[in-house]
Amino acid sequence: MPSTLYQCLVFGAPTAEQVSALTRTLSKAMADFGLKPDEHFSISEGYGHGFVETVPTVAVFFGGVGAALPEHQNLMRLSIPIVPLVSDLTKVSDELPDCLRPLNALALVRDDVDLVRPSGQALQCLGLLPTQRRVFVSYRRTESRDVAVQLFEALSARQFDVFLDTHSVAAATDFQSVLWHRLCDCDVVVMLDTPGFFDSRWAKLEWGRATDKNISILQLLWPGHTPSRYSALATPRALSVDDFADGKLTAAKVDMVALQVEVLRSKSVALRHANLAGHIRSSIERMGGSIEGVGLRRSLVMKLPSGAQAVAHPSVGVPTAVTLHDAVRDGDTRRTLVVYDHIGLSDEWMTHIDWLGATFKDVRWIKSRQAGWELSELEDL
Repeated sequence: MPSTLYQCLVFGAPTAEQVSALTRTLSKAMADFGLKPDEHFSISEGYGHGFVETVPTVAVFFGGVGAALPEHQNLMRLSIPIVPLVSDLTKVSDELPDCLRPLNALALVRDDVDLVRPSGQALQCLGLLPTQRRVFVSYRRTESRDVAVQLFEALSARQFDVFLDTHSVAAATDFQSVLWHRLCDCDVVVMLDTPGFFDSRWAKLEWGRATDKNISILQLLWPGHTPSRYSALATPRALSVDDFADGKLTAAKVDMVALQVEVLRSKSVALRHANLAGHIRSSIERMGGSIEGVGLRRSLVMKLPSGAQAVAHPSVGVPTAVTLHDAVRDGDTRRTLVVYDHIGLSDEWMTHIDWLGATFKDVRWIKSRQAGWELSELEDL
């Protein structure tokens, strides 16, 4: 296995500031995942020194008038995804070469000086962030329903999959089961912290369960409201009366919220992954085994107490058949494990996971919170 696990290649016509910002933001996100520069990942303009064809790679193309991509054919041969960036979506034909115009471009945003959105897209292409960008809006209906609906629509328009209780639960389904299941699968909770938020039993439960699942929380603090001691773990953003117009947030403030969600998303996924990895590490070490290293897509290479090797794939959120596919695709002769947090998942989904485990026996599903118990059974201890 090559020591470099991920590569980001920069092409096109970036400024020095843009290359610096992209490198800085990607490196910070990689560090959150426990990945070290030059050892686990590399970022280079062009192919750079030491390029490895066989590891996950993404190309970021900064568009500009006359910008070309002579490497396009080779990138396609290697199946490397390309993220095209333009100054404005109306300028795609002016700033991208013909070979990239069929791709959906991402417009650079003036307020996104750290290039958070392009970095997030690159991390998705590398498999470090899920392709589904899920957000859960937590609020008290009697105090902030209009803003909740506004954020649902605004974030959905920005390609987030947003859960809002009044819009996201189908008829004839168990409301609370669906709500908790969707909470488990979100990347970020946007909390509308109005004066009566913690007076609501359901709001308290959403807060407590999001905290237990290590989901990052963006706390929008209403003007003049003192935050509760319960919310100490959130990322607070105080709102002023000037941030509202006709009972809703201004367009500028909505843009701020969307950018903050992008920032927290990578941190949240990394934290949840670290929590899963921590469960499996402590369990295997207590049994007399060890973690030997990091593999593709943040997998953990383990030595079991018997001396046999296994590869554990921590699955953030709700695991699916795609999770199984990725684990099998990256697998080799070593035992393959999928590690997930089952707390809060619906009974129907747990039945689905049991079926996957019974049908595809080459992969063992391990509940993170009882990893020691299930690993003992695996090792016949």
